[in-house]
Amino acid sequence: MTEGRKVIVQQSETLAEEMEADEAYIVVDAEDVSEINEDQEDVGNVGPKTVEELPDEDLIWPGGPNAGMIKSWKKEYGDVYVTSLTYDKHIAWRTLSRLEYKSLVRKMEQLMEAGQLSSAEANLWNEEAISEICCLWPAYDKQTISSDLAGLPSLIAQEVLEASGFVALEVRQL
Repeated sequence: MTEGRKVIVQQSETLAEEMEADEAYIVVDAEDVSEINEDQEDVGNVGPKTVEELPDEDLIWPGGPNAGMIKSWKKEYGDVYVTSLTYDKHIAWRTLSRLEYKSLVRKMEQLMEAGQLSSAEANLWNEEAISEICCLWPAYDKQTISSDLAGLPSLIAQEVLEASGFVALEVRQL
């Protein structure tokens, strides 16, 4: 059996309202509930809720970065995000700064003007460059990533651009 993480979701009614769902169900293995109840007098007080509350040496996920690394990245870059590709494959990444974005656009224009990239290749190059700059864990390398999922750079670049302010969270008419 692999080592797993326990997650307890509280206030399912509130969650259902926020998600505009009619109902929310919490599925917990009965064995897990009894272990939690033995360890905690108050099930609502299960332990750390943010990375900042974790000890630096605690892994965020098996084989991933530890809490100290995340704290360090947050100090250096601001917000740090995680994208889960599969149950056990996760990517930690950060947003793109305006200066980094301008540099990428300039470099891409130079490559296109020199005839080294077609417009389709420029799009792929841009996605890979964004992924290379913003992926924190595991480190993204254009040379070694070729054996990984084909859509990985596209997915990460899209999420990075959204979190970097290229897509509005909500647009309303006033």
